[in-house]
Amino acid sequence: MRPFGFLPTSIFLFLATIILCPIVNAGTTIDASIFLGPPVGEIIILDGGDGMLMKRTTIAISESGVYSIEERRRTPAVEVTQEDIIKNNLSEKVVRIARGEEDLVDNYTLQAQGSKIILTRYGKVPTMIDLESREGFQFVSSSEGDIKMESHIVDEQEEFIRGKKRKIIYVEAHGKMDDGPVYTNYRVASGLGIIHMTLTFYGSTSVLYTLKGN
Repeated sequence: MRPFGFLPTSIFLFLATIILCPIVNAGTTIDASIFLGPPVGEIIILDGGDGMLMKRTTIAISESGVYSIEERRRTPAVEVTQEDIIKNNLSEKVVRIARGEEDLVDNYTLQAQGSKIILTRYGKVPTMIDLESREGFQFVSSSEGDIKMESHIVDEQEEFIRGKKRKIIYVEAHGKMDDGPVYTNYRVASGLGIIHMTLTFYGSTSVLYTLKGN
């Protein structure tokens, strides 16, 4: 058991900011919905580092093609003392998550509208990308409030992943906080969603998660 003060960086970053990547096109007309996923009932596992795994699944798809996605993370157990609870005003739920007794759950919806990919979480749209303009935005939550980040494509490839040849889109986003710039870089795979994400802040880059296995 590790002390609460040494909570793994990847877990802290995920708690501080949950982001979904924007998706763009290389200039030809493609069906934006191919990047929605995974299929209903199929679970993909992503490695969050520090012994933490994330399970992503689509729990439902509406008649209009809206994907309801759930991501669950079970953190490695850390020691949380009564002093930690009082000093940081921790709720019972946060304590259970930190102790590895309960999953950290993120629910959101994804949909394709024309050339746009739209992510909705808690009734808000923190991420939108237009495949035609090749540009988009996303909002990252921080202690300073919501930080708007501009995003764009940096590369495209095709790879065999989980037994299929898939389109891979490499995305870069950048924004600015009072303490300096913040960047995210990630890869999106057709039929799976985001499969790799890094965050650069204070000059340090951390891998938030990456697809486990192939």
